[in-house]
Amino acid sequence: MISSRNILLRRVLDLSPLILLVILVIVFSAIDPRVIAGQSLINIVSQATPIAVLALGALIVLLTGGIDLAAGVGVAFCAVLIASLIDAGTGLWAALAIGLAIMLIVGLVNGAIIALLKIPPFVTTLATMVVLQGATLAVASKGVLMLKDPVLRFVGITRSFGLPNIIFATLIIILAAAVLMRMTRFGLRTYALGSDASAAELAGIPVKRHTILVYGASGIFVFLTSVVMISRVPVVTPNIGGTSLLLDAIAAAVLGGTSIFGGRGTVWGTVVGALIVSLLTTALRIFGTDPSSLDFYKGAIIMAALLADTSMTYAKARLLEPVR
Repeated sequence: MISSRNILLRRVLDLSPLILLVILVIVFSAIDPRVIAGQSLINIVSQATPIAVLALGALIVLLTGGIDLAAGVGVAFCAVLIASLIDAGTGLWAALAIGLAIMLIVGLVNGAIIALLKIPPFVTTLATMVVLQGATLAVASKGVLMLKDPVLRFVGITRSFGLPNIIFATLIIILAAAVLMRMTRFGLRTYALGSDASAAELAGIPVKRHTILVYGASGIFVFLTSVVMISRVPVVTPNIGGTSLLLDAIAAAVLGGTSIFGGRGTVWGTVVGALIVSLLTTALRIFGTDPSSLDFYKGAIIMAALLADTSMTYAKARLLEPVR
C-alpha cells in the first residue's frame, strides 16, 4: 500500500515547475523590483508566447521519446516564406495556408523517415534542420521584409483589456493543445507510445502511423510559432526563430516537467516552463548580463533540468513503491 505521505510528496514534485516559477519571481524581484514591474511583467508573458507554442510541439515529440531539432530553423523558414509570399502579392490567408501545408509535409516526412526507415529522430531532424537552413536563405532573397498586414498587426500588437492580443491568441492555442493531449485519442496514444512502445503496439495502437502523426503535429506547431513571431515582430529576417528559440522551447518543456525519456509531461507544465525561460531571460537582461552569455546560462539551465528530471523520475518511482 502506498502511504499518504508519499502521495503528498509526489504531488509536490508534480507542482515543482510552478513552485520554481514562484521562487524565481520572489528572488528576482528582491534583487531588482524592475523585473516584475507592471509593463515588464506584461513583456515577460508576451515574450513567452512563441516559446510556449513551440514548446508545445516539443512536448508532443518528447512524450514519444523523440526530438525535433529542425523546429527552430523551421520557424525561421516558415516565417520568411509567409512574409515573402505576402510581399509578392499573395493574400494573407493564402500565404498562411501554403506555410501550414509545407510545414505539415516537412513534419510528416520526418515522421515517415523515423518510423519507416528506423533512422533515429536526432539524425533525421538534424538533416532536416540543415536543409531548412539552406531553404531559408534561398527564400529570403530580399534579406529583410516589413509586414504591414492589419490582421497580423491586430493579433500581435494591438491591445485588448490592457494586454497584447497575442497573449489571448496564444491562450487559445494552449487550450486547444490541452484538449488535444487529454481528451482525444491522439493524446492518449502519444502518452501510451512514450510510456511503452511495445505495450502500445500490443494494445492495437498503430505505432508507426502515430509516430508520423506526432511529427506532423510538430510541424503544425512550428507553423503556429512562426505566425506568432511575425505578428509580434513585423520585421522578418532569416535570423528570426532559429536555434536560440529551439533551445528556449526545449528548456521550457523540460523545466515544465516533460521527461526526455518519454511518457511524462503536461501542457500546463510546459507553459509554466515557458514563463520561467522568459522570466530568466528578462531578469538577466535587467541585471546587465552580456547578451552573448544568455545562451550559456540557458544551456546550463537545460543541463540542470535534465539532471533534475532524472532525479525526479527516480524519486517518483520510489514514492509509488508500496510500503512493506
